[in-house]
Amino acid sequence: MAKWSLDLKKYANKNKVKINEIRRNFAFLLYSSIVKKTPVDTGRARGNWNISIGKDDLSVTHDKKVKFKTKQEVPLATKDESIYIVNNIDYITKLEYGGYPNPAKTGNKTVNGYSKKAPNGMVGVTLANVEKFFDQATKES
Repeated sequence: MAKWSLDLKKYANKNKVKINEIRRNFAFLLYSSIVKKTPVDTGRARGNWNISIGKDDLSVTHDKKVKFKTKQEVPLATKDESIYIVNNIDYITKLEYGGYPNPAKTGNKTVNGYSKKAPNGMVGVTLANVEKFFDQATKES
């Protein structure tokens, strides 16, 4: 019977940059998918997706520009910290889960209480493919 051992702490320290890079790639891939799936009316919902390390970013902005266009712009965690992808626009929950007036009060941007542009949400649809995104993140590192 063959035996082997590996000092995981030593291995993790040696490969820390790679592990952190995989985490950043993974966060960026999830973020990018969520942002692309976020419906655009004024652009504020897309422009308010944030990525932060260690604690969630509760800021809200009037900016309509996507914050992170490349994975290099995403903060790099240097410790084993949580990475947050957050949007604090007051109507983001309705975009994700529905709940708009049915029938719509004005216009035709919703149907049955859901956004026509994202009737299944953005985050849940992205997380349904989380394994695919993780595989891609490890290959790109």
